[in-house]
Amino acid sequence: MSKKQKSNQSTIDRLSQNLIKLVEMFRKGGPASDFKWWGGETPHTIFDSYPSYQSGRSIFNTVVQDVLKLNPDMLSKHEVEWKLTYGFLEQQAICPDQPGEQELMNKAKNCLIELVELEAWQEIDFPIANLRLKRKPVKLGYVTFMVMTKQDIKQWQKNYDAQIRGIADIHVFARVHAPGDFNKSLSYARIQVNLALDVFRILCFPFGPIKDSCGIGTLGEVGFAKSTPLRINQKQFAIHFESPFDISGYAIFELRKHVLPKLKQPQWASINKLILKAEDSRSKMENKLLDGIHWLAESTKPDSYRARFVKVSFALETLVGGEPKDEELKVRGITAMVAERAAFIAGKDLDDRLAIDRDIRRYYGMRGDIVHGGEGNVSLSDINSFGVLVRRVILGLLKRLDKLGDDLATVEKLEIWVKTQRYTLQGQS
Repeated sequence: MSKKQKSNQSTIDRLSQNLIKLVEMFRKGGPASDFKWWGGETPHTIFDSYPSYQSGRSIFNTVVQDVLKLNPDMLSKHEVEWKLTYGFLEQQAICPDQPGEQELMNKAKNCLIELVELEAWQEIDFPIANLRLKRKPVKLGYVTFMVMTKQDIKQWQKNYDAQIRGIADIHVFARVHAPGDFNKSLSYARIQVNLALDVFRILCFPFGPIKDSCGIGTLGEVGFAKSTPLRINQKQFAIHFESPFDISGYAIFELRKHVLPKLKQPQWASINKLILKAEDSRSKMENKLLDGIHWLAESTKPDSYRARFVKVSFALETLVGGEPKDEELKVRGITAMVAERAAFIAGKDLDDRLAIDRDIRRYYGMRGDIVHGGEGNVSLSDINSFGVLVRRVILGLLKRLDKLGDDLATVEKLEIWVKTQRYTLQGQS
């Protein structure tokens, strides 16, 4: 017995008893004795179609949730439900030679142990629209951007499920070595690719007039198609891609020439370090930084001017918002608080800080007009200026977090740091 089995033994014993209760319920009669019935049901309907089975739903749901807790990094809810339903319950319900109690218990335990000890990895490739790459791959976080070769394209197109219109115009794919079963790994990989693309968008793309020609993204999102084609482990195509789409009309960016030079290498190293940091070891401010990156990236995507402008403000509030003392907030106000924090984080000197404070107050006045039903006229120039300013706050916060570490780990500590800056005499900071 492995260490993992020993530590989970009591839980597995309890869950096995619950599975046996479900088997006994099915064996008492009803449609579950017919294998054809199982073929027409799903884990979500097997307990609903026959009155005597309905009490089993809560038992089944409890087993599923407890199994997920025992192996959260590798299992998806979908995998657990289908494995328990068709890998155990169906087999035991229709078994002509019903095993004895101990044998049934052993089978239940084996099914559960197989799930709890699952360790699987999938290599998932996402085609990326409107991006080129020369020579060797580029890695950011857990994502490797690679050149799509002619051989890749032929392999993709020859598969019936991957008849992708315009695939010849796709030059790069993003690869993630993702942990978990099929659904778990797919979710993980999509999150990592979107995060990498969010970083590219907010740090390297303009927010204003030229922005509309920037259409880098996963195929299926760019062009507003209904689904995303994927390559799993070099051979399996996960999602049928049916909808026609148009990826033309966008500029094609070369990753090393147009994107990576936008930042200095130390900045890329800091971003990469943050992305690679385990989620449970990130500070609250580090998570706020990643959330701010996401919202600012959302503001670069096609939408109304007003919606994009408000998304920029969401990004700023996510980055530096939050107040430890309600009474102080009443006196100072949200706008003053956000403006001051942003000014100290991103400002280079007194004049720069005063300019940041002034600009944020003006932008928040415009935001208020939009949110509260005023005219709220917004131009692309406004979006660009506001977006560039919030980008500066992101880079400033990234630098401060690298330097201060735990001293800037929470909103409360951020407020203490800002107060220290506020009352530090010139020349002593």
